[in-house]
Amino acid sequence: MKQATLNTDPATGRATAKRLFVTGVLTLMIALPAVAQKTVTGTVTDEQGEPLYGVSIVMKGTARGVTSDAKGQFSLKVDDESTILVFRYLGMEPQQASVRGRTRLEVKLRESSSTLSEVTVVSTGYQRLSRERSTAAFGFVDSTRLNNQNFRNLETALEGQVAGLRVNTVNDGTSQQPIIRGVGTLSADVGTQPLIVIDNMPTGMSLTDINPYIVESITVLKDAAAASIYGARAANGVIVVTTKSARNEGVHVSVNADWFLTSKQNFDALHLQSASQMIDFQTQLFDSYVADAGSIDAYFDNRGAAYYQPLYQLYRDRHDGKLTQAEVDAQLAGWRKNDYYAQYRDHLWRTAVNQRYNVRLSQRAGKSNHSLTFSYSNSKGQDKADFGTNAFAVYLHSNYKLAKWLSVDAGIDVNLAQGRQGTSYGYNSQERYLQLIDAEGRSVTYPNASFGGYAGQGTNLNAIAAVAHPDLYMPFSFNAIDQLHESMTKTKSVSLRPFVSIDAQFLRFFRYTLSYQYEWNQNKTELFDEQNSYAMRMTHNGMITADGKSLLPTGGRYRQTELGSNNYTLRNQLGFDRTWLHHAVNAIVGMEFRQNHRPRIIEQLMYGYNPQTLTSVNMDWATLHDTGWESELYGRNMTLGGPATRQQITRHRYASLYANAGYTFMQKYNLTASIRWDEADLFGLDTNEQKHPLWSLGAGWLLSEEKFMKTVRWIDYLRLRATYGINGNVDQASATYFVATYKTQRNPVTSTYLDYGDDDLPNPRLRWEKTATTNVGVDFRVLDNVLSGSLEYYNRRASDLLVKRYLDPTLGAENRVVNNGAMRNRGVELTLNANIYRNRDWKVAASLTYSRNSNRILEVDVNQNATAADFIRAPQNNFIKGTAYNTLWAYRLGRVENGYPVILDDEGNDMVTFGADGDVASIRYSSSLKGTAALKNCGTITPKYNGGVGLQVGWRDIELNAMFIFAGGNKLRMPTPSLSQGGDNTRESLTSWNGTSGVRLYHDMSVTARQYASAFDEWWQYSDARVKSAAFMKLRNVSISYHLPRPLCRKAGMSGIALRLQASNLLSWSAAGDDIDPETFGLNGGSRSMKRPRTFSIGLSANF
Repeated sequence: MKQATLNTDPATGRATAKRLFVTGVLTLMIALPAVAQKTVTGTVTDEQGEPLYGVSIVMKGTARGVTSDAKGQFSLKVDDESTILVFRYLGMEPQQASVRGRTRLEVKLRESSSTLSEVTVVSTGYQRLSRERSTAAFGFVDSTRLNNQNFRNLETALEGQVAGLRVNTVNDGTSQQPIIRGVGTLSADVGTQPLIVIDNMPTGMSLTDINPYIVESITVLKDAAAASIYGARAANGVIVVTTKSARNEGVHVSVNADWFLTSKQNFDALHLQSASQMIDFQTQLFDSYVADAGSIDAYFDNRGAAYYQPLYQLYRDRHDGKLTQAEVDAQLAGWRKNDYYAQYRDHLWRTAVNQRYNVRLSQRAGKSNHSLTFSYSNSKGQDKADFGTNAFAVYLHSNYKLAKWLSVDAGIDVNLAQGRQGTSYGYNSQERYLQLIDAEGRSVTYPNASFGGYAGQGTNLNAIAAVAHPDLYMPFSFNAIDQLHESMTKTKSVSLRPFVSIDAQFLRFFRYTLSYQYEWNQNKTELFDEQNSYAMRMTHNGMITADGKSLLPTGGRYRQTELGSNNYTLRNQLGFDRTWLHHAVNAIVGMEFRQNHRPRIIEQLMYGYNPQTLTSVNMDWATLHDTGWESELYGRNMTLGGPATRQQITRHRYASLYANAGYTFMQKYNLTASIRWDEADLFGLDTNEQKHPLWSLGAGWLLSEEKFMKTVRWIDYLRLRATYGINGNVDQASATYFVATYKTQRNPVTSTYLDYGDDDLPNPRLRWEKTATTNVGVDFRVLDNVLSGSLEYYNRRASDLLVKRYLDPTLGAENRVVNNGAMRNRGVELTLNANIYRNRDWKVAASLTYSRNSNRILEVDVNQNATAADFIRAPQNNFIKGTAYNTLWAYRLGRVENGYPVILDDEGNDMVTFGADGDVASIRYSSSLKGTAALKNCGTITPKYNGGVGLQVGWRDIELNAMFIFAGGNKLRMPTPSLSQGGDNTRESLTSWNGTSGVRLYHDMSVTARQYASAFDEWWQYSDARVKSAAFMKLRNVSISYHLPRPLCRKAGMSGIALRLQASNLLSWSAAGDDIDPETFGLNGGSRSMKRPRTFSIGLSANF
């Protein structure tokens, strides 16, 4: 066996030893740094514990570093124990931290004393980005600005806060609708509602459905770079709501209580006639009607069974010899002292009260974060028929850090509401000269009223007295107070929104997120009319046949409707975020699947209903609904509305693939891009129409960091942005396939057939509406950060808009809704924030938002059969290329001659011919005018500009906040007295023609001219002489808050307590004057309405 031997040759030994020494030294040189290196992790937050995204973390003296992720977390390998990390974030003071003896850091950055308090991280719903890494146009409202004043809902909270967002008031000022950068569609089915995103997931909710106290911030995405990632639902803009999470370690409790008191409205803005004026005016009309008919008997014979005013009944009874003139005069003298409207306001209206209570518990402990919110509200409206609505909400949001690389975010949003509503017939249910209650406070019951039940309308006393079978009839009597409880509507609603997100980080720079959200909504409405309610008594009376049979069974009427929806969203997303040297890259790619489902409506309609036994009587709907009966009371054939015979189930599915990327160089230059492909079951069958992506490109330049700008000392921050992209809207009401409905006809013979309309024909080329947006913006801070803001210019061109295309009827349809329209919205937006003065005791700040929008229709098919009146009365349904959406058209008034308005045709000729005596000989009706050639374009009904001015003044623990809002550039029609038969009850109708000015009222016209009264009425109301500016400005809110000093709070075991008093709608100005409130006024029709009432609120908040 061969043995190993030690080489003892000196030369060889020395060489071997040298090689071993060199090898050892090299090994140590390589190994020692590796041993010295270590990984440091941590979290960066603000002073309130809110994670900061995009914080720059660099090893001091080097260019090596990383940025914090969306949860404020970071991980970095450092060289040795002596390394110092530098944390930098816009708006915050830089901070340094040593890693000696530490592998985890918890860093809190403080707001810079030289900058405005400004949140620089925004959420797009798919990712959180700092302003410096985004090129998009967006508005941002944080919780501080949201909590400055008391708001009932988020829609009112955003008013005046975001440039480019206009809160449109609808339904006479009772509800609001946010519109971003103008109306971009011609379809009412598509609408203008922005997409609402909550906690990164799109929902079907509106802003009014969201509890303001769970909201941390709101981001309004306005251009394509911000919103195009949402694809075919983003052309109207996107509003992203981020909810609160626990900020600091431990358990924290916050309690809020708000009380809103809304004053009773008054009738001042309506310019109504007094009781005495109404009597005189109706008497003049009555005399005119009798003169036209030839006699009193002839006039009333023409009225048949129809209701007419008690004054007319009084004159008829005098004519029939039932009353003497002295009795009539005595009755009129008594009526002149009455005021039914005032009594109605006093006894059936009240101060509306809304109470809201909110308790939030939050906990941050180790690797978990929890936020639980309970909310309760009770509201009772102005009308005493509103017996109140109670709403209860629970919101739970939790985050669990299961491992260094894995976290789970989950929660649920639950909302329950129920309400009761009695029957309200309105203050004008009776003439003003009548009484609701007498001098002793007893209800005054009248023998008849102007409205009916479910079969027929109100009737006059002579028709009631003339029936052949009076014993079969129930009383026709009416009193508004008595009817409050006799018909009751109950509503119940439930909504659930559970959501979960799993977030896994791997390979340092990659993040995978799986998100799921489910939405379930159910709404139930029950209406029960008691047997003796006015509606059921009138229905019973109308269903007595000429041969003396009663067709209505004994009992009440019960109607129940249930409708709901359930939607889900599933998202898989892979993200990448890395910063090295002078480079930063962030990117996401993902897939999203959604379904919107509306099951069939469940509906029941029962007559002869007994709420005690829960029984009803089967109805012969074939006779009552289809054939009808001969009513003894009305003297004609009548029918009864029956239950719904058509059911509809709607289910739409969407599949999307999207990607978004951003690159930043030297923290000064940015490039961004996004793309999304949407597929849906409602797009056309033509595959060529399904593959068009929606995309955006953007670039940004932080100009203030350039060397040549350092000498411009008054500019602290200056950044330029430019984006271009395409996003879209989808119409869920249109169909790709042929849609037909089975119908059954029973008169004269029973037959079943398929029925369809023009819009039910198939459209294999149906596709989404597209909006291409160019946006250029500049963000700035100047004068040592005293003034900051942004200026935006945008151009939005919408194409493939769904609108009617008019066809040759021989093609099978007169018109079709197809992708056939185009529209442009162009505008500028300015946002300014001024930190005017600030020291230890005082703080004065102001803000301004201003936006101006110019709208123009570029392509549309004109209905050649539409008359001038169609364009005037319905500008939202009739469009002309080259004009604005919602144009206010008017007849061109040539002159007023002999008290008659004379309008001109398209060639400038009079539409009226006068005789030699100066009276009207003939007219050409406006129905002969086609299109808009004879009309004047007076502008648009939609405001061209709007904005808000905010003021904040603080002294120690007291703070005053005020918000002014304004809008203008649009037009309205002034209120116009009715010239036609019937007139109206406004004071404007009292001014008779005096022969030198003004226009003739109906009773001033000659007998010959009265046959044209309705035409003169239309011409005068819709003439260009009646158009004025609709600009207005209001002090929307003013509030004063007091914060209890912190030492006192700590003694009481609290971290803070505040009291706020607020008033809304205290002051207003309108360019039109004349008691007109453009927010509630009928701008196109010129119809008066009550002004928005004043609201006073008290808010109390406490934190533990």
